[in-house]
Amino acid sequence: MPRKNKKIIIISIAAVVAVAVTAAVILLMPKKIKASEPISLSGVTDKSDITLTAHRGFSCNAPENTVPAILAAGEKGYKYAEFDVRLTEDMVWVVSHDKKIDRMTNGKGKISDYTYFELSKYKIDNGANIKNYENLKIPTLDAALEACLESGLVPMIEIKDYNTDALQSLNSSIKKYGYEKNCCIISFNYDILNDFAKINPDAKLLFLVSKLDKEHMELCLSDKNIGVSFKADKKKNNPEKIKELQENGNDLFCWTVDDEDTLAFYAENGVKNFVTDRIVP
Repeated sequence: MPRKNKKIIIISIAAVVAVAVTAAVILLMPKKIKASEPISLSGVTDKSDITLTAHRGFSCNAPENTVPAILAAGEKGYKYAEFDVRLTEDMVWVVSHDKKIDRMTNGKGKISDYTYFELSKYKIDNGANIKNYENLKIPTLDAALEACLESGLVPMIEIKDYNTDALQSLNSSIKKYGYEKNCCIISFNYDILNDFAKINPDAKLLFLVSKLDKEHMELCLSDKNIGVSFKADKKKNNPEKIKELQENGNDLFCWTVDDEDTLAFYAENGVKNFVTDRIVP
């Protein structure tokens, strides 16, 4: 093969590799979260007994799982503010949905590998209307609870990390802000809910379920004192299963409902509690 042709082939291969690498980098980069337009509940249903929970705070207009998002949820009139908690290396409860800080901050790595002091060096640089919030940090559980108290919200706390000893400190924070009898603890891990019930029998407990299959239904029906928060999936979580849970006496919540049709569908089937990013009271 002539040397000129070989050079052309090498250049072509290099160009293809460069394009592939660039595409891979773009795909792996955290997506920037944009604000979305809220939807008024009054335009969806006239049912006055519907209760709304702000998912990760009022996350369609403020960065998720932050103090501003919780305060905004209070201003909008939600009953609950849902947020996620995880443990730092030095056992401080902080508010974050992800294991890693890559998507939401200018840092990288697992929260569990950082002390709280180390974690506080990074700032949140992603989320709805992030340009309006300078030097925003990952909040502690205490900061989130203080924001709930200031806003008249009931905290709905999703426990992501499981550490039996740390549940005691979580409950201590809840008690400090007067929420021991007026908070909601949620988790995909049924054992976490049982363990927390031993620490605080007065807390509302919700088992998070993506699919109400046979195994999950048996678990949900086994204890009516633990409510169920199920994913908004009309096929997997249909009216027949909803009715069975209602007849059993389980409290029911539906997540994450961000469109009029889904809310109307489940409301017509007797569900009264909805977790949402953008439907406002």
